[in-house]
Amino acid sequence: MFISFNDILIFLAIVIGVSLVIAILVLLVMALVRLNQTMSKVNKILNNSAEDIEKTVKNLPHLIESVDKTLTSVDETLNGVNGAFFETKSMNDTVTTVISIVESIVDMVLNLFSKRK
Repeated sequence: MFISFNDILIFLAIVIGVSLVIAILVLLVMALVRLNQTMSKVNKILNNSAEDIEKTVKNLPHLIESVDKTLTSVDETLNGVNGAFFETKSMNDTVTTVISIVESIVDMVLNLFSKRK
């Protein structure tokens, strides 16, 4: 019996393919084992913290109400600050206008006296 080069290549391809499939299956089993361990740890943590989680969930409505009151207070404070700022700005504009009018009057008086000399 005679073995050709093609037969050897086919045999090698089959061996390599089977090896790759076995390696992938081993890696998949390892990943599933680690996932199972992780899920066990998560379940243990959840079981140990169930009472604390329940207390936290029960306190959420009170917490939300408190945050709502705080945000309302902050909003009112900001509105007050904005109102004071804009009132000051309009007052500054008024003072600036008065100063410019006084400067104009002083310039006119100075020009009047300088022309007489």
